[in-house]
Amino acid sequence: GCGILCDVNNIFVSACNHGWDAHAYLAALPPQAIGEIHLAGHSIREIGHGKTLRIDDHGSRVAPPVWALYREALARFGPVPTLIEWDTNIPALNVLMEEAATAQSILEERHHESVCAIAA
Repeated sequence: GCGILCDVNNIFVSACNHGWDAHAYLAALPPQAIGEIHLAGHSIREIGHGKTLRIDDHGSRVAPPVWALYREALARFGPVPTLIEWDTNIPALNVLMEEAATAQSILEERHHESVCAIAA
């Protein structure tokens, strides 16, 4: 019965590292429980034998596949407050503002789509 903080980057990273489906995981979350979404960047490390490991280190821009999963999350959960986490390798303020603007744009895009669907 508690609310859920949906960390979209963590879902993506974990799905890649453990071989499960991020879309199915997202689809299994109860929409009414999602109170906030977190986004972040992650790093990729080569671990040998052609394998990689993704690390949710909050140290870079949000990756394109994470933005795509965020769009999917908003389609499922509606316009949910969103926070971009950036804890390491802090960039210039304008880079942080660009990431926030991207999230805001996607939120507004999703809200517009919802309003248009209701009006139709």
